[in-house]
Amino acid sequence: SLLTHRHFMLARKMKDKDDGEEMTEISVENTETEQFLKDKDKEDTPPQPTQSYPSWLRNVSLIVLVFQNSALILTMKHAAMTKSEDGVQALSTTMVVMVELCKVTACTLEITARRWNSGGLFLELKEEIINKPRDSALLLVPSVLYLIQNNLLFVAVAHLEPAVYQVLAQLKILTTAFFSILILQRKLSLLQWAALLLLTGGCIVVQVDISSQSPNKPSVQGIFPVFGLVCALLAQCTSGFAGVFCEKMLKQSGGGNMSIRNIQLGVPALFFGLAAVFAQDRVAVGDKGFFQGYTAFTWTVVGMHSFGGLLVTVIMKLSSNIAKTFAIAISLILSTVLSIYIFGFVITINFIYGSAMVVVATFAFSGAMQPCLVCLYPPPSPPQ
Repeated sequence: SLLTHRHFMLARKMKDKDDGEEMTEISVENTETEQFLKDKDKEDTPPQPTQSYPSWLRNVSLIVLVFQNSALILTMKHAAMTKSEDGVQALSTTMVVMVELCKVTACTLEITARRWNSGGLFLELKEEIINKPRDSALLLVPSVLYLIQNNLLFVAVAHLEPAVYQVLAQLKILTTAFFSILILQRKLSLLQWAALLLLTGGCIVVQVDISSQSPNKPSVQGIFPVFGLVCALLAQCTSGFAGVFCEKMLKQSGGGNMSIRNIQLGVPALFFGLAAVFAQDRVAVGDKGFFQGYTAFTWTVVGMHSFGGLLVTVIMKLSSNIAKTFAIAISLILSTVLSIYIFGFVITINFIYGSAMVVVATFAFSGAMQPCLVCLYPPPSPPQ
């Protein structure tokens, strides 16, 4: 009897041990399954933005972009037509230098305020610029291109109507798409290709009125529309290549703070701009000074141009590309209306057709037309 009882207790212990091992294996399997399901849910869940912004801030930034984009072109045109009290015209090369100086100063103050308790300005400049000489050297390319673009912009606006330049400025979409395909190997949808063709056609229609004028005979004293057209086209080419080049660099280097990028682009442009002043206008600067011909409108242009470059950075963080496209289209319409009352701009049938084609193409390329197409041509329902 005692021997039987010992055998029974030993068998019971062995059974309990086997059950414990089995429960442990089941527990491990359940834990691994739960972890796998959690990881799967994370993969299936779309990434959420790291920081959300209130809707009123996005709306305000877009409204500011509309008025800034419209007012900048109008004030640039007015400044190009206005001379100082002594009858001297401000030099566009010096204005470009002041624009770059204002942007660099604003970004420097932003970094100083943000890093006040964590090493300050010089530590961030050392980490992001000095310790990354290759990136800093490569950014010299878009820096020079943006400098050329800004100089061409001032010349183009001086020789074109503000509304016409606003339409031609949308060609930046075409040049950006071209260099994106060439450099970034980006693929475009059929709708985007159609939008580019429509955009090109719209700009060609707008240019008909300009090209019909003699390139050697100004329509107004000192105004050569065909020369302004050439400068506008070159400005969009340099802008498109510089933008794609910067995008490729940011992807390879992992982004970076936008204030640092603006400093990396602005400081070389500042020195190259001073070199352009010396090469082109050193005699005029030597006679009447660097700030000759500057008026209140001139300083307004410098401030708004600098603010616009920083505003685009904010818009990229706060809003979508579609919302930005809407803002640019509204600013185009607003500039046209204001040009009629301020500069006596005469709207032709070619301008109406061409600007309408450009606006529709801009919406289509950015994807803003996609919801409309879905409403008109809904996808077929899945079979039951």
